[in-house]
Amino acid sequence: MSRRKKAFPFFLWHRRIGLAALILVCILSITGIMLNHTEELKLDETTIESSFILNWYNINPLGTPVNYNLNDTWISQWNQQLFFNGKSLTTHKEKLKGAIQINDIIAVALENVILLLDNEGELIEIMSAGTDFPIKKIGFLNKKISLLDSQNNIYISDTNFTAWHKHKQSPLNWATPENLSDKKITTLQQAFRGQGLNLEKVILDLHSGRIFNSKWGIYIMDASAVLMILLGFSGLWVWWSRKLKINKKHSKKNF
Repeated sequence: MSRRKKAFPFFLWHRRIGLAALILVCILSITGIMLNHTEELKLDETTIESSFILNWYNINPLGTPVNYNLNDTWISQWNQQLFFNGKSLTTHKEKLKGAIQINDIIAVALENVILLLDNEGELIEIMSAGTDFPIKKIGFLNKKISLLDSQNNIYISDTNFTAWHKHKQSPLNWATPENLSDKKITTLQQAFRGQGLNLEKVILDLHSGRIFNSKWGIYIMDASAVLMILLGFSGLWVWWSRKLKINKKHSKKNF
């Protein structure tokens, strides 16, 4: 005689739903309490320094910076951000290829354009390099800008830096990258982050679920609300089913 399979008790589903909701409910509860006391906990004044969290928000530069020194001036690029003496200058997708100074003009070479700056780092002009191929190096000759392209062709500008022509004579010195001190690297990191990331922003995103993903992260926290609703109904069902069983037992005894 085969043994009858016992029905799966509904209270086990109730238990599993509770366990599934536990972590999300804890996150909602703890972050909710913290947000209710933002001023007391100074969440908006606490700056996040964790590289892991900053990387998660894409506000921490990756790799190492490229840097060129010009007497008391240093021109750097980290990711796509250009810096003048550690201060954010502009964002450009092209890579930094060098920087030189001629009198009061600083010429910054990217792959296909030249940025002309004054001594204070103010942008004067962005001009085309006039080369047939991307720029490889920048230098100067007789107070004129010299460029070397990726095919080793040399170009030289006129004295006003408005026209270019090919040239056979190579400058004595091409701009060469130099390493930065730890102090300057820290300065660039701070400039890259701008105002940085405060703890209140992280707690808000964790509470809403947006910390997981800006588009679908909220549905993770929505799931916790749905699980709590199911937990309530399943708890009510467990209570009601047990009450019915107890009533049946009492009625049989009385009979």
